[in-house]
Amino acid sequence: MRVNVSEIIKTEGAGIDINLVDDLPEIREYNTSVEFKPSFKFTGRIVNLGGLLKLSGELHYEFIAKCLRCLKSLDMTEDIEVIESFVEVSKSDDVDAYTFEGNVVDIDKPLIDNIILAMPMKIVCSEDCKGLCRTCGTNLNIKSCKCDEREIVDPRMEILKDYFK
Repeated sequence: MRVNVSEIIKTEGAGIDINLVDDLPEIREYNTSVEFKPSFKFTGRIVNLGGLLKLSGELHYEFIAKCLRCLKSLDMTEDIEVIESFVEVSKSDDVDAYTFEGNVVDIDKPLIDNIILAMPMKIVCSEDCKGLCRTCGTNLNIKSCKCDEREIVDPRMEILKDYFK
């Protein structure tokens, strides 16, 4: 989403309210392990702090993910706080800084970056999820199986099991 900041660019302390209800299709390029629903909601403000534009607000989004252990589909909802700064292109040498040129600020990239950083590293349906059987694939949360649960060692690596004794 591109925001016109021409009203606040010349007045220090001036701000613009932002209410975004939209899809962020670019996020699908970053993470293929989850499916984002097109329900991104951002409510915030951009304020001019002496040439530095400060974006702050709340971002709400929903996604569907699979449990890491049992592969059950989970509907997830996240609300995160976003605080980012934008510097005019001509005044920044930092390649990692968010920049703007002219009177337009594109807020999609910082929103996507914040979503990616806030994503849980491990998504499980519950802390006591038993997962799937390694041998037959049975969901151990639903029923048990009669598979041998001993650790299977590759015969080529058998010699290494006594290495530290």
